[in-house]
Amino acid sequence: MIEKSGLVKELLVLQQQYEGRHKELEKWKAEFDRLSQETEQFMFSFHEKYEKTTIDEEFTDELKEKLENRLEGIKLSDKSVSRLIRRLNPEKEIETATSEFILAEKIGEQINQNRQVDSETEEVVPDSTSDDLQDQGDVEMKAEENHSESLEIEENNTKEHDLKNQPIEDVSIEKEAEITEEIENPTYGESEAALLKEAIRSNQNVLQEVNEKIEAAEKRFVTFMEKGIAPIIDGLYSGNNYANDLLVELEQQNHEQFSKVKEWLTIYPRLMKDVEGLFNEFHVELYIPQPQDTFDEYKHEPIGVVEDEELEDEQIKEVVRYGLIYQKELFNQSHFLIRPAQVIVVKNKSKDLVEENRGNVE
Repeated sequence: MIEKSGLVKELLVLQQQYEGRHKELEKWKAEFDRLSQETEQFMFSFHEKYEKTTIDEEFTDELKEKLENRLEGIKLSDKSVSRLIRRLNPEKEIETATSEFILAEKIGEQINQNRQVDSETEEVVPDSTSDDLQDQGDVEMKAEENHSESLEIEENNTKEHDLKNQPIEDVSIEKEAEITEEIENPTYGESEAALLKEAIRSNQNVLQEVNEKIEAAEKRFVTFMEKGIAPIIDGLYSGNNYANDLLVELEQQNHEQFSKVKEWLTIYPRLMKDVEGLFNEFHVELYIPQPQDTFDEYKHEPIGVVEDEELEDEQIKEVVRYGLIYQKELFNQSHFLIRPAQVIVVKNKSKDLVEENRGNVE
């Protein structure tokens, strides 16, 4: 006979893990349905704002040319937006496990049925001495057995009465125990143990498959955010930097059309707000380091170094591209960095080297 406790425990633990991971996979299916709807609304809003952006004839020819360049850049972003649904490909549904998970209750029922069949087909050999039990000792033994049976029946009736009068919470706990009672026998035969082991092996494969489907959904989500949505805000961010430079130039010139140009260039923050709204809806946050922040090799990607005596080594001089952080659990991480921010970092020559160079000059 085989001890049952280890097999049953492993089966129940697998079932608990499967139920949690199955819910996670269903959550991703619903999340992609919602992502498809929100993306379509974003596309409509973005395109509408772009179409309504025109260049007034009152602008000077020089300003018209500069604003047309800005509008051309926004047009490229609008083209990227128009391809989002095709990139998301909502017709391709999130895949689920192809094999069925075997519940512990089902195994218990099967073991119970097998035992009933075995007991019905088992050949009973009659005891040749059973009809000869006439002596007083045997009679007394039977009387004691009958008395014990009466006590057991009375005890069971008492338990049944107590169970019916339990609070609802206690009854539900008792019911949960009954579900697994069929597989809670002290020992198993070889065939029953083999049945449990096969169910465990099969369930392990199903659980692994579900985990793989979840990971595939997570990768698909990250790829869409990084390769689909993020380049749109990158283009807007770059265009907005040029727009700010233009405003500084016009302000220094005390240009008469400064206010009119400033109003026109609000198209950038309005479009960027739409992109951020889509990110926030799905717990993605723009990571925007500030100049003078200390360089962090995990959150920052250095794409250049400069000298700046007003800043310390390893401080950020300029932010070139925003980073992205998913603010919920992803890939078994409580917060997941989708991509680092690109920055230019300060690296000054050492003071000793400067002094040495001065001495050589002298």
